[in-house]
Amino acid sequence: MNKLAKYRVLFSLAILIFIVVVSAAVIFYSRGFKPNFKNGTFERTGLIVATSLPTGAQVFLDGRLTSATNTNIPYLEPRTYKIRIEKDGYTTWEKEIDIKADLATEIKALLFPLAPEIKPLTISGATNPTLSPDGTKIAYGVWGERGGLFILPMTDSPFIFRQNSRIIAKNSSSFDYSKAKFIWGADSRELVARFEDEAGSATANLLADSEKADQQPRDITASLSATISSWQQQIDEKAQRLISIVPVEVKDATAEATLNKPTPLPSPSPKTAKKTVNSELSTVNLPNYFPTGLIFSPDEEKILYKNKEGKYKIYDLKLKKESTLPDLPDLLNISWFPDSSHLVLAQPNHISIIETDGNNNMTIYSGKFEDGFVYAHPSANSLVILTTLTQTEGTPTNLYSINLK
Repeated sequence: MNKLAKYRVLFSLAILIFIVVVSAAVIFYSRGFKPNFKNGTFERTGLIVATSLPTGAQVFLDGRLTSATNTNIPYLEPRTYKIRIEKDGYTTWEKEIDIKADLATEIKALLFPLAPEIKPLTISGATNPTLSPDGTKIAYGVWGERGGLFILPMTDSPFIFRQNSRIIAKNSSSFDYSKAKFIWGADSRELVARFEDEAGSATANLLADSEKADQQPRDITASLSATISSWQQQIDEKAQRLISIVPVEVKDATAEATLNKPTPLPSPSPKTAKKTVNSELSTVNLPNYFPTGLIFSPDEEKILYKNKEGKYKIYDLKLKKESTLPDLPDLLNISWFPDSSHLVLAQPNHISIIETDGNNNMTIYSGKFEDGFVYAHPSANSLVILTTLTQTEGTPTNLYSINLK
């Protein structure tokens, strides 16, 4: 073999080796390996997939602007990073995230407006508003000749008239629904308007259908105990189905479970019905919508409960992981946000939304509202509160929506 042929062979081998090395480097790099030129090796890295609502927020890693949301941040050294996501006019999201080698860590940041729009849902007053068990309707009373029992749908409908309040039963000389209290049935369709005298004893219990307009509700005082027993049985059956996959230690941890300690309800005779029902309604005979003490998220994959030490806990059935919420002084109300990843907190003159792991407690509203009444619209677009806003004392309360978009 002549000299020129040897050079050709060596050159071909060099090209082949170069192609193999470059190909290997590309393969390693595409799989998340980062070259370390000091020691000539490839190091394993992690990846962040960061999204936000609204989109277009800035992502900071350890205080350094790195990217915008809805993009990937690759080739990160496996360790703990302090992530901050912010957008002008919205709350800031912050959390420490452990990045692991060869894994994509997903971040979903929900940001809320710092100055949300607030608009009235009712204008003629709303007394004793009561949310249905499925969270899709609010029953409330309105005083006056044009008042009565109203239902506010909590669903988005293509028909505008279905999104507004509907009158179910009109006030009469005998019944002013602005003075009634409302008890929802298990199916979130039927409800009872309960009327009391000055001593707090029930004088009438009118059964209404939330889907029918201009009806004449009938008094079921004589059969109220049986009606509530039937509702409770339906609630208990659903609760038993849900807890079938809950770990025993979670079932035993709650301080509020009553499903295994039922209180039988007597069936009063017509002569003693009024007296017996009054006694029952003032003690134990209202429906218990959470008889196990466990409040399932909308997707039924997480559980909110309060343990025997008074701490609020979240158990993730999918990840089999438990977290503890921070202390919540003077808590008036706590409820699930529709995305099943957040909770709505109502404290005196303060409403916030917090993640289920206890991070990012974000203020939504600071100001007066009544009776701890605040619930998220099922669309997650707004919160509904009961307030008079800045109106003078004595002004009837109304339902308002707080825009979250």
